[in-house]
Amino acid sequence: MVYFLILALLCAIPASVEAQDRHDWQSLAQLQAGDNIRLSLKTGPVTGLFQSWTPQQVTAGTTTAQKEDVLKIERYRHGVWGRGKTAAVGALIGFGAGFGIGAGLTGCDHNQLGICVSRGFGGAIFGGAGAVVGAGIGALLPHHNKDLIYSVK
Repeated sequence: MVYFLILALLCAIPASVEAQDRHDWQSLAQLQAGDNIRLSLKTGPVTGLFQSWTPQQVTAGTTTAQKEDVLKIERYRHGVWGRGKTAAVGALIGFGAGFGIGAGLTGCDHNQLGICVSRGFGGAIFGGAGAVVGAGIGALLPHHNKDLIYSVK
């Protein structure tokens, strides 16, 4: 019973973080000086390092924007994998899975008629196909590299 309660509390933490109101200007308090942010203004987007904010304005890089002109503020995440890295990991996983399947499905029997494909060669063929599929899936995975801090909508 105790483990269940601990698990329930741990599951509730992300839900409470998501429940923060992103329409409140006070949500800018979670930004720290030096965070790389993107300001979506009525005149267009601006990217820069967060400097400071007041109840009337926000400063990022050399741009100071009034609260009325800000549509959205997003903070760039650190350490988010790019498409190339996720494609490489997908290719490795796909190759491993394909190799295992190919090695399991192929092999020679001395009484067999026709073409004899060794387990290693069959694994390599299926592994190559799995690597192509895995790389494609890895490259197509969505990459969420920004956190929404504030939004008018």
